[in-house]
Amino acid sequence: MKHRLTILCVALLLTVVLMGLAACGDRGGSGDPIDTTTEETTAMEATAPETPAPETDLETIPETEPETEPETTAPETEPAETAKPEGGMDHGIVRDGTPKKYFTLRFDDGITQDARVIEILKKHGVDCCTFYINTGLYGADWAWVGQSFNRPDVPHKRYTKAELKSGIYDGFDVEPHTRTHPTLSALSDRQVTREVDADADNLEDIFGYVPIGLAWPGGDACWNEHTVDVVYKTTNIRYGSCTTPTNSFALPEYFLTWYPTCSFSDAVVMDLADQFIAAEPTEDMLFYVWCHGYELDIYNTWEKFDEFIGKIAEAAKEDDSIVLVTNAEFYQLFKDEIPAWKE
Repeated sequence: MKHRLTILCVALLLTVVLMGLAACGDRGGSGDPIDTTTEETTAMEATAPETPAPETDLETIPETEPETEPETTAPETEPAETAKPEGGMDHGIVRDGTPKKYFTLRFDDGITQDARVIEILKKHGVDCCTFYINTGLYGADWAWVGQSFNRPDVPHKRYTKAELKSGIYDGFDVEPHTRTHPTLSALSDRQVTREVDADADNLEDIFGYVPIGLAWPGGDACWNEHTVDVVYKTTNIRYGSCTTPTNSFALPEYFLTWYPTCSFSDAVVMDLADQFIAAEPTEDMLFYVWCHGYELDIYNTWEKFDEFIGKIAEAAKEDDSIVLVTNAEFYQLFKDEIPAWKE
């Protein structure tokens, strides 16, 4: 009986102790519930992997100086723009100090008959011709030209820009004839400059070299010395081809008033060719012939032109003193001796 009482007391004591321990587990030291959130969050932050920074636009971030001193290198420089050549520069002709007989040819307006002119020149293996173009008149049809000769069947049709770019004049010199072929003496100084410069710029874009000459448009009555002054002072043009014949083989006094020996349509052209070929030069000579392609239609002189070019080409093969040049090539050869204009 005594043992049972002892066991019961012990059991009762254990029950009280266990209840007290349970009560302590449910209460904090101050009697409030224990908050474990902060401790758990701190532990997560300490063990969680680092989140990568968002991507940024590198172009908006200035470069930082490197921690180490960079190697000294020469600064990079942009290559200088290659200057375009001037018309007639790459001819390869050298003057050797002995008198020569120079022959040059010119056709104005840039019209469709030029294709046949070029065919004849190539037939005889010569390229000593300069063609003068009005880039403000691409594709223009001047039917009135043929009509003025009572030949309405003869066209006067200029090439289009696309046709000029197609290579019609490849291998030949092309220079300005002013943009729209006006009477220059009737224009203001500013208009004269624009007519010349715009034409030169357009031709430079098409053919890739800087024009340095022009053929005065409309004949020699359509310009005057003031016109020449304006062109000389306000443009890069340094020679101007005229139309009034000299019937001589003299070199020009000034390049900007460069008079031809004759027109191909002049009756004396074949006689002058014979005189030129037979001459023994004691000083430099120049046989300068000009024309329009339509004139060969008007006067039915295509065969005569073929004969003429054949005569000159054959003579140049047999006579080292005959030098075939374009207008621009002749200018480049003599620009240091013949002034462009009056100073």
